[in-house]
Amino acid sequence: MKSRFLKGIYILIVAVIGFFIVLLAKGNFKPASFNPVDLSTAGDTISVLSVGQADSTLISSGGKYCLVDAGHIGESHTGVVKYLENARISEIELLVITHFHTDHTSELLDVMNNFKIKTIVIPDLSKDNMPTNSFFTAFLDKVEKYGIELKPAAKGDVYQIGNGTVAILDNTYNDLTVNDTSVATLFTQGDFTWLNTGDGEAEYEQRLLENFDSTVTLFTAGHHGSSTSNTEEFIKTIRPEYVAVSAGKDNEYGHPHTETVKLFEKYNAKYNITFRDGTLIYSITDKKPIEYREG
Repeated sequence: MKSRFLKGIYILIVAVIGFFIVLLAKGNFKPASFNPVDLSTAGDTISVLSVGQADSTLISSGGKYCLVDAGHIGESHTGVVKYLENARISEIELLVITHFHTDHTSELLDVMNNFKIKTIVIPDLSKDNMPTNSFFTAFLDKVEKYGIELKPAAKGDVYQIGNGTVAILDNTYNDLTVNDTSVATLFTQGDFTWLNTGDGEAEYEQRLLENFDSTVTLFTAGHHGSSTSNTEEFIKTIRPEYVAVSAGKDNEYGHPHTETVKLFEKYNAKYNITFRDGTLIYSITDKKPIEYREG
């Protein structure tokens, strides 16, 4: 009797192990923990972090780093600070805040507390658009405390990041819609380009096209893939080879919107979504995705 019981337990254990092997083989099983790619050996990369219904992207080039936005909202395996710590980063050359919405700034103060930052670029805001909340006051206090250079975004400004550059594409559009105050940036290294427009919407994109009409290698979908951004004229003009969508699982906004995804497909852009694919890592030198992992 005891022998039959032990034999049953053994069969059960083998079956469970076999089940997980099948899952792993099919790629449907993801580990609970996340270890970011070793940035010291991965070459130059763009990492669109899996930070829930929020935005944060890290440029790693020539051992130098630029962070664009520092948001973390909802469920994800790691936040901005944890990701940077795991990647053993201690100093950030440039931090760009596209606009002052929580999903782009929720970890900003923690990033400032934990890493040495040389320069922060923010929108050049009018009096009507200047935040007056306690968060913004705390932000300015930390800028002064840590001796960080604070610069309003200005069209034509260029910042060297390792082997590449980050350029400000336009002056701040001081509309009462905060999304449209977003800073548009273009990272260029060789023939690789990455365009980020924050949460800029249709009118913002139209304005941007007045002085920017180049194709890009990688585009971070505007406003988490919302149909209020990513207009057909804009996508048709920039013709991204790859699109990264930063959005949270089962988010209340339905991002990315179906019509936006269909538009990417129409113009042959290969797209990935953080809630589905985890942190999205792109090789700058090879001009292609190098790794999708749970973020």
